[in-house]
Amino acid sequence: MHQVFDGGSVILLHEFIDKYIESKYEAFTKYVKGLKQDLDAVENAILNRNISNGPIEGVNNKIKLLRRIRYGRAGPELVNAVSVLSSISKFTYAEYAI
Repeated sequence: MHQVFDGGSVILLHEFIDKYIESKYEAFTKYVKGLKQDLDAVENAILNRNISNGPIEGVNNKIKLLRRIRYGRAGPELVNAVSVLSSISKFTYAEYAI
């Protein structure tokens, strides 16, 4: 299966599905049925590997962190400090554990 994703081959994906749709192992059959249900999404993920929602998820995580800090006992000074630090590209939350 790694050849499908590493090589970016939709043809190998369809060969994999055809090979394991009728498997004696229930786990394979269940996995392949899930692939078939989301076939368009899986094909798009294989063909468009350079597109990522990582930057959006990073912003969401920063917002969630600020919200958790705010609902805790943190004062406005700490919330402001974390929001300023979060705009720095090399900032990691592990270095400033709260």
